[in-house]
Formats: sequence, C-alpha cells, structure tokens
Amino acid sequence: MLKIFSLMILMGAFLFANIGTIMAMKGSASIDRSGRTLKAKSGMSILNGDEVITRNSSRVQVILKDNTTLTIGANSSFEFSKFYFDGSKKSSVRLKAKRGFFRAVTGKIAKIAPKRFKVKTVSATIGIRGTDFSGNIMDKREVIRCYSGAISVKLDKGGVKNLLAGMLIDITDKNVDIKSNLKSLPFEKVIDSDDIDDITPPKDINHRYEPSHNSEPYYYDQPYNY
Repeated sequence: MLKIFSLMILMGAFLFANIGTIMAMKGSASIDRSGRTLKAKSGMSILNGDEVITRNSSRVQVILKDNTTLTIGANSSFEFSKFYFDGSKKSSVRLKAKRGFFRAVTGKIAKIAPKRFKVKTVSATIGIRGTDFSGNIMDKREVIRCYSGAISVKLDKGGVKNLLAGMLIDITDKNVDIKSNLKSLPFEKVIDSDDIDDITPPKDINHRYEPSHNSEPYYYDQPYNY
C-alpha cells in the first residue's frame, strides 16, 4: 500500500510539474489543462499534458526548462504531452502538433538525448539531431521544414524521410514530396516587445527571447511560398 501511495505522489508531481513558461504572446490563446480551459498569459507556467490553443492573429512563444523554444502560430493546437529533464540521457520530450503552425529550436535535451525528442503530427513523427524546424498542419496536408541541423520524418503510412537544412517535406494523402535548396529563413524575434507583458522569467530558464526595436517581427505562420 505504501508503494502504491508513493507511486501516486510521484505521478502527481510529474503531471503537475512546471516544465516551461509562456515567455511572450500576442492576441488571444487558451490552455486546455486536465479538462479545464484557462486563459493563456505571459509568464504562465506550462505543465505536462497542457494543450495550447491559439486564435486568429495570435502567437505564443514557450521556453521549456531545457531551453527548447517553441513558437505556436495562429489558429493552432499544440500539446506538451511529456517533458522530463534532469540533465541526463533519461531526459525526454514528447510533443504533439494537432493543427496549425509551430516552429521549434531545440535545447539541451536535443544534445544529450536526441533520440528521446519527438514531435507527433497528424500523419508523421519527427525525430531530431540538434536543430531548428517547423511544421504547418493543414487540412489533408502537412509541410515540415528543416532550417538547421537535421530531422527524420517517420510517416504513419510507412517509410522514413531524412531532411537536412534547407529541405522540406510536403505530405498529402496522395503524395509525399521533398524539396531542397530552399532559401534559409533566420529565426527572427517572434513577438515585438510592445506586444508582450513585462514579466520576469524563472531563474532556471535561460531564455532566448530578446525584443528587437530595429525591425518588424516575422511570425512564420503563413503557408510557404515555393
């Protein structure tokens, strides 16, 4: 009985652990947490199992505790299925892109346990090798792009496609197309400082976000031109 009780405590600690923080946002977004709907705000903690849902013209940027940066575009649904980070090779990330646009710049887990970093989309699973990549999950179509490093895309219908920097994979019900030699898109500042609340990040997050006043931000949530 004591072992069961201890296990329940550990499971509860895992489920309700703070795994990251909303460092910046624009527009309206919500968090689905254990059946409850919460209004997303800058500085809000992200827990295991949280699903971030954005509205029209909304953007949310989340920094996880290993310094992975995730940008979620407008009209998107993105789930933080499982995150565990202790600095060892037991660390792992499981994310799920259900709808819309996301872009990820991987952090420490990608360096120490790259095989344990996975992003599930509607029709594939993305594995990484220290990288910057994005996905646009549309109705009956997905476009996954690698900006730096490399990713592997394991298709639900079978087969694995490896993408290097400057390559994308376009997945539909009928075709799987890979394109290369694309122009590099730098990871611009996602949200200008005028669009976010004044917050103090947790001490254990060495965040990447540095507002820029020199140029308009580019959000990377529009369909690709190619």
